[in-house]
Amino acid sequence: MTDELKIGGHTLSSRLIVGTGKYKDAEQTKAALEASGTRLVTVAVRRLSQLPGGGDSLIRWLREHDYTLLPNTAGCYTAEDAILTCRLARELGIAGLVKVEVLGDPKTLFPDVIQTLEASETLVKEGFTVLPYTNDDPIMAKKLEDVGCA
Repeated sequence: MTDELKIGGHTLSSRLIVGTGKYKDAEQTKAALEASGTRLVTVAVRRLSQLPGGGDSLIRWLREHDYTLLPNTAGCYTAEDAILTCRLARELGIAGLVKVEVLGDPKTLFPDVIQTLEASETLVKEGFTVLPYTNDDPIMAKKLEDVGCA
């Protein structure tokens, strides 16, 4: 029996989400992803060129191995930047499902929940499946759900 995760139109065999930004090279990244069993991999759109082994080759490898890509807006501090970043990911053919993180503080990386809500609302209207990065505020969680976040 499998414990599938369903988000938007995606069905995943693993609930683990793994990022691509903390490995020393492409081989270590690939090995970690394969060992983890994840099927959902985050990619910081604004940092694609900084990924180990280059963004293009890693994206190609992820696609060839049937990983679901979760582009994210890491490094964005405004709703406008997050929206533009997601639109760029869509132009690159790696979006649909996006992780929206609009930061409010560079030291703690706490989210700016107002900017996150604003970006999420726009992106949902544009047809993205939005997974917002926020803190444990149930009121904001309900507002994000109300605008259509997954």
